[in-house]
Amino acid sequence: MPERLKSPWRRTLAHLQAWLIDHEYVRVLYRNFHRLSDNAWRSNQPSPGFVRKLKQTYGINTIISLRRPDSSGAYLLEKEACDRYGITLLHHRFSSREFPQAEAVLAARDLLRSAKPPLLIHCKSGADRAGLMSALYRHFVLGEPIEAIWRVELNWRYGHFRFGDTGKLDAFFEAYEAFKQDHPHTTFEQWLTEAYDREALNRAYRPGTLGRLLIDKVLRRE
Repeated sequence: MPERLKSPWRRTLAHLQAWLIDHEYVRVLYRNFHRLSDNAWRSNQPSPGFVRKLKQTYGINTIISLRRPDSSGAYLLEKEACDRYGITLLHHRFSSREFPQAEAVLAARDLLRSAKPPLLIHCKSGADRAGLMSALYRHFVLGEPIEAIWRVELNWRYGHFRFGDTGKLDAFFEAYEAFKQDHPHTTFEQWLTEAYDREALNRAYRPGTLGRLLIDKVLRRE
């Protein structure tokens, strides 16, 4: 049990923080839970009760969180539930509002390939970072072409919107597609290590004021 959950008062504070600050009151109405393969799913931040369901119904062995481990109620309650039900909780930090670093994408590849299935991928809302990681899972683990799948996983039906800074995730994959038009034999991994210019994409990207307001202030994407 995490130290900060050992007293009833601290446990109550953790639940209040998860519900009122981390938006569990929204997630309890819509879990944003979807299958990626026979051995993988994606969702928003799981509650302790949903962690139990993941183990009992889907046999989940590994949860990959794209959020940082910290002192928040959502994390502490998830960690406690994973320990209770014998699920390995792994973390791989991505931002929903920044172009991914090449090293982080390649580290995600290694993590996805080594994680024990069945597994769940999640971020806060299950929309942006979960979409990015789901596309990487389908490419690196299932072997599907990245250009054929990223739009499926980064999609409005999961709550992803490309206006605002979250559109950087779309622009990331579009940059690879544009490069591949002139270099058709370049793989995604080769582009990442040899041609991907993160700083140039950052300088060229224009999110729009209204889009940034919605993503940052209303939806509060991480």
